[in-house]
Amino acid sequence: MNTYQFRFNNNKKNSTILFWFFAALLTIPLTTIGFLMRSQPLYPPWLLLVLLPLTLVSIYKLLKLASAKKSMEIISLNKDGFTSLCFGPALFSEIHSIRVPVRQIGLLGGLPSDYYKNTDADIPYLEFSIIIRDGKTLNWVLNEWGGLYNSKEDFSIFFNFLTALTDQLYQLYHTNESYNSYLKILDEKGSWEKQG
Repeated sequence: MNTYQFRFNNNKKNSTILFWFFAALLTIPLTTIGFLMRSQPLYPPWLLLVLLPLTLVSIYKLLKLASAKKSMEIISLNKDGFTSLCFGPALFSEIHSIRVPVRQIGLLGGLPSDYYKNTDADIPYLEFSIIIRDGKTLNWVLNEWGGLYNSKEDFSIFFNFLTALTDQLYQLYHTNESYNSYLKILDEKGSWEKQG
């Protein structure tokens, strides 16, 4: 049994984070103006008493929610399937489809990290999904070169899991076929669906 342990972005609470981000973005300048203009008769002192706690709360909530998006995953792969700490067990026979952003992964011929360092382009956060027969979707969001939610080593460990998973599915469903260039079973768009 192989075990893979990595951190990832669980992609939860995006709208809540946006709310607290804009709340902080609005209250920080207003509070700063309040400190600078508190002796002015046009600026009531009670407004500063309201804005300062609101600013502190919005910054605290923003930081707390941003750190909550970072999850630790432990996946144990065996001959019948895998067990995920975050999503539970999944048998190979129950996997309906896989989606991998192959065109954005540098290891598979995508743009190298130097491109992102030398340009203004944002480094992509790659979303990987596995859909189980009952409709349950397992999602992992990672950055190939490390970022706020995972390191480069975390991505490497996840990529090793993905390679082992696709190898198992290739042996299970496609032994008589030649394998594709992307993780053996994925097409050029990074998709695989179970036939039949």
